[in-house]
Amino acid sequence: MKPGPTNNYGGFFWIAAISFCVPFVVAYSAFEHVRPATKPIPHPDASGVDHALWDYLLKSYVTNGLVDYDGMSKDYLFRTYLLELSECKPDKLTEKSERLALLINAYNAFVINGVISHRIGDSVTNFQQDGLEFFDVKEHILAGRTMSLNHIEHELIRKLFKEPRVHVALVCAARSCPAIRAEAYTGPRLDAQLADQSYLFVNDRRYVAQDAATDELLLSPILNWYGDDWKGEGGYLRWILERTADPEVRAALETSLTQEPQIRWNEYDWSLNSQDEPGASIRTQPSAFGSGSVPNE
Repeated sequence: MKPGPTNNYGGFFWIAAISFCVPFVVAYSAFEHVRPATKPIPHPDASGVDHALWDYLLKSYVTNGLVDYDGMSKDYLFRTYLLELSECKPDKLTEKSERLALLINAYNAFVINGVISHRIGDSVTNFQQDGLEFFDVKEHILAGRTMSLNHIEHELIRKLFKEPRVHVALVCAARSCPAIRAEAYTGPRLDAQLADQSYLFVNDRRYVAQDAATDELLLSPILNWYGDDWKGEGGYLRWILERTADPEVRAALETSLTQEPQIRWNEYDWSLNSQDEPGASIRTQPSAFGSGSVPNE
């Protein structure tokens, strides 16, 4: 029997079909990448706090270390998280890392809530209430107690945990603060998270750099304000040396560890770490604050 004509359209059909579908697959993948995380259903830990709520909020309203304060203020889960903090029982947490993670998250949440509550649009340094500055106002409820941000930082965190890396995790609502991490701190991952924050801080030229013209190290004032928290030989200079990826900074640090260090402290930008444009009226205080106020003054 004489064979019939060969049908070559099948291959063309599948090529055309695949070509038609590819843009939709790519678009869907991109959408999946940018789509906000699904809002979690609260599942509190032993202390009564669900840090998955805070994790969702940070992922939704923090980009490149800048905060969408308006978006955060309108999300009911932020109020839910603050309520959990107000009623929590930290003593129910058995691990030290869990208690410290709770306090870091609480501090950062309370800072954001203070900015929102007082409608601060330029800088927290321009705020006063009854003669008290932003970090000294007792208005934050944690575990049934009303306290100030400075009390949380200096009395509950620094004094009890003696962990210098908290200074790259606590964020004071200023652009010269360490960039707020877009995820919640948790006990099981706390050491890795603080290690990563330390690496990011040390390798960001806004906080650590070397001026080739003057042979000076250009450092964040945070290291000056809280330098005593870095114990051990070499203090924060060795801490930086162990983490820097910049060969020029490394060379300057190695020299600084054997002779008098040449350091110039950067000016601290207190304009609000908001995704909106910073306000025009900023009161600069190059040596009056850290993540709250300078300790031991």
